[in-house]
Amino acid sequence: MKEIYRKTSIVSFIGGTGLTLYCILYYFIWYEGFTVNGDVLVELGIIGVFSLGAGVYFKKAYEKMIDQPIVNSELNMENVEELILKRVPSLLPKLYNVDHNGQPLFQIKPTKGQFRNGLLLFQSFEKGMFFPVNYDIAALDGSIMATFQLKNNVKQFTLTLKKTDGTVIGRYIQQLSKSAMKNRGTLYHADGSVWRQLEAKNMAGDIDVIDEEGSRAASYRFGLFPYATLPAFQSTAHHEHVRFGTQISNVEKLAYTMIFFFWLEG
Repeated sequence: MKEIYRKTSIVSFIGGTGLTLYCILYYFIWYEGFTVNGDVLVELGIIGVFSLGAGVYFKKAYEKMIDQPIVNSELNMENVEELILKRVPSLLPKLYNVDHNGQPLFQIKPTKGQFRNGLLLFQSFEKGMFFPVNYDIAALDGSIMATFQLKNNVKQFTLTLKKTDGTVIGRYIQQLSKSAMKNRGTLYHADGSVWRQLEAKNMAGDIDVIDEEGSRAASYRFGLFPYATLPAFQSTAHHEHVRFGTQISNVEKLAYTMIFFFWLEG
């Protein structure tokens, strides 16, 4: 979280400074009068001030944080009991899963070498609209555990989880017509048999995924975050939390990581 706050501070300072300079330029070149086009100047000025304020806020936040011991970069899903996905300020979509101290455990990022990666600057392309997008679930040192493809064909979202050799592990399908108000979909095995049914309980997205024995395989909560008072998370109020069942396999954890990445990026 310290690195995320640091980058957020830098981006906020750059954005605020850029808007401030543009406001000065706008005033001397295009400004005609407050009643004519002064609203543009005021709106940009307010956004610029807020951006600079956010830069100061997050600078203080990361300076207060204590450096935690470096976590082993080897990705071992057996030791991952929960998901706290946090987006890193960057041009391309990139998320870290962090622990309760805010220390990164693994990352989700676009697969390198994709011809259209540059278009992922726009959110509609991030979600697989117009062309499929591939993402890696990888350790901090870059070693890959699995990849998944996200595709939106207007009628439905299809997420396909694969091993590093390209073997399909499972597929999640979410019909747009049935999930307009709240997320719901079906996770299938590679052979097409139903693996899990997922359906949010409410608009906030709270969900419990139940296995064949009636035990909770995974749970997602928005607004009930157990680490909200810890230093790493005090500077931000928006947290989603996914907890895995102790009985599920590493492969199932990867499948939920793929699905909740898709939901959180929505």
